[in-house]
Amino acid sequence: MLSCLNHLSRHWFASHGTGAAPRFFKALGALVLVCALSGCSSIQIAYNYAPNYLSYRLNGYLSLDDAQRLALDQEFVRFMQWHSEIALPNYSYAFETWRMRVDDAAPFTASEVFEIQERVEQALEVLGQRAAQQLASLMVTLTPKQQKRLREQFESENKEYFEEYLKNPNSDATRKNYHKRALKRFEDWVGTLTAPQRALITGLSDRRSKVFVSWGDERVLRQKALLMVLEQQQGADVAQAENALNTYLTSLKHYREPSLARQQMQLRREWAEMTAEVLNSLTVEQKAFLKKKLGGYAQDFASLRMKRVAQGPN
Repeated sequence: MLSCLNHLSRHWFASHGTGAAPRFFKALGALVLVCALSGCSSIQIAYNYAPNYLSYRLNGYLSLDDAQRLALDQEFVRFMQWHSEIALPNYSYAFETWRMRVDDAAPFTASEVFEIQERVEQALEVLGQRAAQQLASLMVTLTPKQQKRLREQFESENKEYFEEYLKNPNSDATRKNYHKRALKRFEDWVGTLTAPQRALITGLSDRRSKVFVSWGDERVLRQKALLMVLEQQQGADVAQAENALNTYLTSLKHYREPSLARQQMQLRREWAEMTAEVLNSLTVEQKAFLKKKLGGYAQDFASLRMKRVAQGPN
């Protein structure tokens, strides 16, 4: 549900250019869909592999010791049990609801897209709360050396981001990179885009070129905020750390960079209007493509839920 809604309406991190914010927490928030909707041919395999994948990602950022890795693995088991019982039914229901909406003759409106965005943000907040609960006990054990490693990982990724998107923000190459990323989000769900649809999507991307650099600044501000939380909660009470981490994750729905913060509602409105216009222009073939994909995921998650219930927690 989260990945689908984010791609079709507005991906909170990526479409606004702030995707570098702490990826390992974002990965936990997206959980299985990080794997399942990004190339894995089997949702069942992706779901079962998700704890290992996320543990690997976290270890890559922090270089965890044996005790920390064991504790993290145990937390992921509990997270997966909760996710199977609570989240999977919501995913299946959302995909099926969206599939039926495609056949509705009523046009999509920007207001409807806004409502979808609100549902996404509410779902992300629930996952964020759970992530904070699962990760707080690990967070208080992070050493200065591990925090330094995380800071260095961020710096390395920021250099890559700068080279690809900010080194020459007004160049044709950078412009095409943003076009490619924006177009792919829609193509993943509706198939080949028409020329007018491509023009709508790339046109909005071009109009946002003036804030490209601000997105890079937002990226760094979010990272610094996370690093500060980790430093402050080192050795703290777990309940206190959970509250601090949950506050941080909740804050990600608001921009920190001043110029972006002032434009946040305008940026959201522009994206919602463009998304509604694209959805209203879908061809018969694109509607069929979208319905098949949404229906397939609805069935897959329903089936996965039944299997997990039958098997019991891992």
